[in-house]
Amino acid sequence: MRKVYRIEELLTYLASIGYPLTEEKIHHLIQNKDIPHLRPYGNLYVFNLDHIDWWVSQRR
Repeated sequence: MRKVYRIEELLTYLASIGYPLTEEKIHHLIQNKDIPHLRPYGNLYVFNLDHIDWWVSQRR
């Protein structure tokens, strides 16, 4: 399972697959539970890249 652990890492990944977003947009998506993520504690966000790939494919 491929994972990234910070929003900045997610932004880099999304840009690399041709789906660039801003940090503000990611925070908005997280707040509305519109992007697959885990928040095990505090401000730690975990993004499973397989789930992110599926999510991007649904939004294109």
